[in-house]
Amino acid sequence: MNNVLVDTSAWIDFLRSSSGETGDRIAELIRLDRAYITGPVIAELLHGVRNNKEAARLNLLLETIPCLEITSGDWLTTGNSLRKLRQKGVTIPLTDVLIATVAARNSMAVLTLDKHFLHLSVTCLGC
Repeated sequence: MNNVLVDTSAWIDFLRSSSGETGDRIAELIRLDRAYITGPVIAELLHGVRNNKEAARLNLLLETIPCLEITSGDWLTTGNSLRKLRQKGVTIPLTDVLIATVAARNSMAVLTLDKHFLHLSVTCLGC
């Protein structure tokens, strides 16, 4: 199994219930040290925390998952991708395009439950 950038939607599903298809997949990726995260996913997850117990659990998880940095080139690629998508009449959140860009640069698939990723130049697991 290759390294995988796990998107916010998949992490949320995992954090709600670590069983099931997505939960099992993420648990296996973590066990094999193949699960990765990036800044926008961290921010989205922290934004959704509802109480101190969830925050503590999430912070413990975030300490163990490697974070892929975002480069200035990623921002350029993301902006150009957004422009091309808009020209085709497709609107996708900036964060999703940025996550896909980081994954593609690192030759990783994205594990997500978000169908937006089907429009992007990245291998989408779980879509």
